[in-house]
Parts: sequence; structure tokens; C-alpha cells
Amino acid sequence: MKRLGLLMLAMTMTALLVCTVALFSPYAPVVGPVLEMEDIWAIEDAREESATPLVTCLESNGMRLGYDAQENTFYCPIGLDNGEAWPELHLTAPGAADVRLAFADDYAYDWCEDAVSEGTAYQVITYTKTEFFYTQIVFTGLPVVTLTTDAELDYTDAGAQMTFASPDGGLAAKATAHLRGAGSRFSEKKSYRINFVHGQKNSSAIAEVPGIGRTDDVILLAGVMDDTLMRDRLSWDVYAMIAEEDEPYGPRTTQYVELFVNDRYAGCYIMMEPVDDGEELLKRGSGAPGTDSVYRSAQIDYAGDRPYVENPMREGSIYELYHAPAAGHEFDALAPYLQLEQMGRGEAEDAAFARLAMDVIDVESLLRYDLFVQAGGMSDNVYNNMYIIAQRDGGRLTYRFAPWDMDLTWGRFKDGDSGDFYHGLFSFEVAQRMIETDAGGVTRERLSQMWAQMRENVFREDVIERLVDGYTRELDASGAYRRETLRWRGEEYAADGYEIVAFAGEHFAALDAIFAAYAP
Repeated sequence: MKRLGLLMLAMTMTALLVCTVALFSPYAPVVGPVLEMEDIWAIEDAREESATPLVTCLESNGMRLGYDAQENTFYCPIGLDNGEAWPELHLTAPGAADVRLAFADDYAYDWCEDAVSEGTAYQVITYTKTEFFYTQIVFTGLPVVTLTTDAELDYTDAGAQMTFASPDGGLAAKATAHLRGAGSRFSEKKSYRINFVHGQKNSSAIAEVPGIGRTDDVILLAGVMDDTLMRDRLSWDVYAMIAEEDEPYGPRTTQYVELFVNDRYAGCYIMMEPVDDGEELLKRGSGAPGTDSVYRSAQIDYAGDRPYVENPMREGSIYELYHAPAAGHEFDALAPYLQLEQMGRGEAEDAAFARLAMDVIDVESLLRYDLFVQAGGMSDNVYNNMYIIAQRDGGRLTYRFAPWDMDLTWGRFKDGDSGDFYHGLFSFEVAQRMIETDAGGVTRERLSQMWAQMRENVFREDVIERLVDGYTRELDASGAYRRETLRWRGEEYAADGYEIVAFAGEHFAALDAIFAAYAP
């Protein structure tokens, strides 16, 4: 019965392909239905095999497929939820006026979900009146992003073309692109930032990116510090559960994609919208960019061209300037925070610390950030990758806190001596001192309340397991993780987030005991 159903499906698809051939321009020939073996032999017998590919660009429903020239393989996105049935395909070869194409392998004999997860390659014969050449198509469950540029990409903007193809929609846009990131700087697999532009002067443009929304830029995270490719996504999804709706510097939407750079497979990436300081500050109102300042903790080894001041409490750590309303006074709004970090210890000093802290710190934001960092084991998100937003209302200065780049999380940091998960508190000096001194007489009580609420709704092993299972399915069922590991580790692996779930279960319980000591 299954074979009969597949034969009927193949006949239907053949009829659709024949109709498509008649409808499309001769300058965009369609990949035709499966040829009989005798017809393929006849094509080969009457022609010479070409020394180079006859087709290097294919489109699906008008959107460009990923192409790996080294393997002469195209990658066609068809989604994850097809089951055994294949979606309707319209594969065309734009510009190949004198080339004909047809499947040499009948993919309809295979279940769609199996072919996608296993990364099965199907041959397509391309031929002219005198030559023939074989190419391959692999069907992927993830969106496909292609980045094309004539320049060698570095940390300065270069002109580029970017396409995004998925069953949910597509995008073809003019762009500029450059490398980004710290950890990926020394890795062969690079991270990228893509800015959408238009016109000869490359003015900023807005694009509708499926899965992300309207934005003028996106970033592609290589995940070189996290072999699971799950920790950053997990952190953003968890942060979305505890953050306020539409707050400045709030959670980012993320999705997996497969990237091709200049016709070379680059791997599986996390795509997300980066932070735009102007847009984030405007979430507080039109006057915020003229009053608020933004800083981000960083390591001096990775400092770019932004102005910065050194962190007085940790050698090699700095605070980069991201936004300030007044030239010449860029770091004025950070001064009280630096003062808090430098205050000495003792009864009088602790009292002075508590008074200043309660005056300038948004306690809810600080405690939420600290609990988030502690729960996720975020070893890299205090002295690095932490936003400090200095807000001014009626002359009063208040600090709020938000995260960035969260790949060194969820058990990625181990105890140096034992190699086991580290289950202590990560150092966030200002937060821990406010808790220890019970600043304002309310800090410990509020900490206990917030932890109890987050523990009940968010920081639970089953919540983390559900999210990790979702990422695992995307990576495995799409076939992308197998291609990623083969490309960058030389061997195919299945996605595995077990370590993350195991860490969460142990770590949440360990924090229960630690925070119980702070309970009023």
C-alpha cells in the first residue's frame, strides 16, 4: 500500500512539474520529473561530460537555494513537519537558458522526514545539446541563508547580497556584512553581522526577515564556545519568561539557520536581531536617548573602537560606552556605579554602600539579573556581556541590567579541580553585597520572593528539558547538526543537550540551599 501511495504521489508531482515547465520562462528552466534510466543513458551516450558544473544557481519557489560549490550540492529548505509526504516543489535554474534539468533519483520513494533528517542527496542531471553534468540536492528542515560578497570579510563593512529562504517566506536584500564576536575571532568558523541597505550610499534599510520580523540588521552566531548550539537560545528563551514585556534591552528572538558564504557551506548558526541602542532607549519614550546612558562590561582583549573605562575591581575588565547623551561627559552616568564597586568594607562603609545602592540601583532589575545569572551558571555575564543602563528621570539616576552573548552558560563552566559542574555563586559584587548587607532592609526578602516565584514557574528541570528537547529535534530532524559536526569536527554527531538538563536539575537544587540562607 505504501508503494502504491508513493507511486501516486510521484505521478502527481510529475504532472505538476510538467505544468510548471510550460509556465516558466525558458531563461529559468525547471528541474523536470524523474527520467527513466534508459533516457539518462541516452543523454550520456549522446554528450560529453562537462569539466565544470552547468548550473550553479537553483531557486525554490523563487528563492535561492544554498550551494556548496566544493561538493557541488544544493540545499533546499522544506521545513520539519512534512511527515512522509513531500511538499510541492518548484525548482528553477535562473539564467541557464540552454540547460535542461531533471531528477535522476526519485526522492518521492522515500519518506520526506527520513530524507531530511538523514541528509539524503538526490542526483539531478543537467545537460545541453553537447554536454551533461550531475549535481545533487539535499533537503533541509531549517531556513537557508546565503551571503555573497566580492570582498574578504573582516571586521569592517563590505558590500554583500543576502538571501533567506524558508517554507514560510523568503528575502533577497542588498546588505553590508562584517565579522563579529570575541570567541569566534580565533576560530575558523566565524560569526557575522549583516546590515540591510539600499541605494548607492548604502543607507540603512528595513527588511522583513521570516522568524525574526522587521529589522535593519541580523547577526549569525557561530556558537564556537558551545558544541551543543543550544545554550544561547536557551538563555534567551528563559530570559523571555522573566523579563518585562517590551522592556529596553529585553529578550531577542532566535532561530537556527544553515549558512552558505560565497558558495561554501559554513554550518548551522543561530540567527537573531542585535541590540540597537537608539531603538531600545526609545522604548522608554522619545526623550530617553537624550537622558540615558548605556555601558557594557567587556574584556579589554576584545575591546573594539568604543571608548571605555577600566573596571577598578577586576584587571582586564572594562566598561565600554554604547550610548551617552552628552559629548565630553560620556562616563559621568557610570561614576556612582564605579563608586559602589570601590567602597571599602566595615560597618560604616557597608552602611554608606547600602545608602548609595538603594539610591541608584533598581533593586528589582538587579535581583532579577542576579538570579538569572546564578540560575543559568553564567560565568561570562558579569565582567563580560552585561549591559548597565543608566536611566534618568527628573534628574534621578537609576541603574538597570540586561544580558548579552550567553554561550558560556548552563554547565559550560566546570570546577577547575574536579571537572564537575560548578554549583556555587558567580561573582556579581554589587548584587552580592546588597544581599549580604540587606540593603534598605528589603533586599533579602525581595530576593527570596523572586526566587520562589521563578523557581515555581521557570527554573524547573522539566521546563529546561522541554526547551532543550525542542532544540534537539530542530537540529537532528533538519539534518543540520550532522552537517555542522561533519564540517567543523570531521565526524557526524547527533545533537545532545543532556548535560544542560542534568546541570539545571542539580544547580537549581544547590541554589535553593544557598538562597535559603538569605531568607529573612
